[in-house]
Amino acid sequence: MQKPILFCLLVGLFVPLSHARLLMFDDFEGKLKKKYWIGQAETWKAKNGVLEIEQPKNDGNCPCDFGYGTVQAESFGLQFDFTLLQDQFASGSSMDLLFRANEFKFYQLIVTPADGVGKRNHARWYIRDGENRATWKEYRELRKEFPIEVLSKEWYTLSLQGKGGNFTLYIKKKADLLSIKVMEWKDPKNKHPKGVIGFHTNNLHHYKIDNMRLFDSPNEVNLAVDARTKQTTFWAELKRGN
Repeated sequence: MQKPILFCLLVGLFVPLSHARLLMFDDFEGKLKKKYWIGQAETWKAKNGVLEIEQPKNDGNCPCDFGYGTVQAESFGLQFDFTLLQDQFASGSSMDLLFRANEFKFYQLIVTPADGVGKRNHARWYIRDGENRATWKEYRELRKEFPIEVLSKEWYTLSLQGKGGNFTLYIKKKADLLSIKVMEWKDPKNKHPKGVIGFHTNNLHHYKIDNMRLFDSPNEVNLAVDARTKQTTFWAELKRGN
């Protein structure tokens, strides 16, 4: 009886992995990968195994302040590690994530740390509908304080799920096992149904990105533990059962 049971367990473990596709994984070792990114030469640097984004000059309105990925996605699961650095006054940098982006049409998430400037320890959401900067607007009603204290110079893991016009945000300290739900929200018009991810920057921004994963399904984002840990636990429990 043990062999059929073992087979069923293996099928249950591995078959779900086939339903979704990993569109991109980048650990930023070596040079910035052109197959994944159209970055900005002056402000994006892949070094020491991370992507470092820093804009010392511009105010955020120049086309050179926008860098994009190349991989299009509709429904998606996005997960990456990040750390926010400090300016000369020891204020923590914000981070501007763009998603479902097509040049100047995009959704935007701004992460501001507890030791930053502005709406501290908050997630804020924006939308932009074209080159006209007047279309760049905040969803003010969606401002949300993070369930944990986000501080500069610490590493965190951010997870964002998108399906149609529905979005869900999670966060955790990188060393922690469990991601914590920050919020979910909906754009009933689903104005930007498909696009790439990217980052926006200005002269107040300085942050690092690592271990970028983009799936074609929101359900593939791992909100619990590292996949290797899950497999190790599975085999250990199976061995004990035998």
